[in-house]
Amino acid sequence: MDRLNLPKTILVWVLVLVCAPAWAAAQGPAPAARVISLSPFITETIYLLGAQDQLLADTIYCTVPPEAAQKEKIGSVTQMNVEKIISLQPDLVISSPLSKKKQLKILQSQDLRIMEIRNPKTFEQMCAITLKIADALGKTPEAKTLIKLASDDVDKIRRQVSGLIPRRVFIQIGLKPLHTVNKDLFINEYLILANAVNIAENQPSGIYSREEVIKQNPDVILVATMGSNKKAATLEKKRWMAFPSLTSAKNNEIHVLDPEVICHPTPVSFASGLKQVAALIHPEINSAKARH
Repeated sequence: MDRLNLPKTILVWVLVLVCAPAWAAAQGPAPAARVISLSPFITETIYLLGAQDQLLADTIYCTVPPEAAQKEKIGSVTQMNVEKIISLQPDLVISSPLSKKKQLKILQSQDLRIMEIRNPKTFEQMCAITLKIADALGKTPEAKTLIKLASDDVDKIRRQVSGLIPRRVFIQIGLKPLHTVNKDLFINEYLILANAVNIAENQPSGIYSREEVIKQNPDVILVATMGSNKKAATLEKKRWMAFPSLTSAKNNEIHVLDPEVICHPTPVSFASGLKQVAALIHPEINSAKARH
């Protein structure tokens, strides 16, 4: 080796040894290969990103897509089996607001990496959460692609309903007591983007009275009873139809909506749900599409 080049060679190696750790740290942690999901919508997002092989385990409520039900189970959304999670040795646990803080602290005390995800209230927040999860899984390009497709679908629906007269809508999501959607739930975003007015948007809680609905007299009533079968929702529609003073009853605009259509806050499922909700609120957009 040429002696004149030796100091320069040594200098290069010194820079590599000194700077490499700092450079690696700046790049952030490597993509998580052993992930545990503590929420159904987080699990669904992982599958949408094509990262299901990185999903080690999820909750007993993670059944979308159906393949998710076959994954190892670590308990429910609100009560996880901490010991089992530790034994599985994940490199990332993705939690939801329903995850218990005390249990998450135990996991953190075992040097497990926790990513806390908040419930989204808007389509924009759904997209941001999808990107956050994708970054941790090394699936950012896939996330950008599906967000672009979902955003295009949402924009298309917004264009279809723009210029139409906004309609007043009531969404029922619970039976006893009667439960609805206020502005704190992402389901309210369906109505905003579908050019509709949620009559219960400013309700402090989701509890509403049948008398108040009759008094407000919405143009459209959507019944999507969470946690109940479709038969229960159909019976609820009959109850509403029994009030002849309701405009929605007179015009036969009380619709039963599958809760599975609107209860998954991922960009893809939201775009699909918005398409169905918008068509029920503004049926004329179906006629316009048929003419073209």
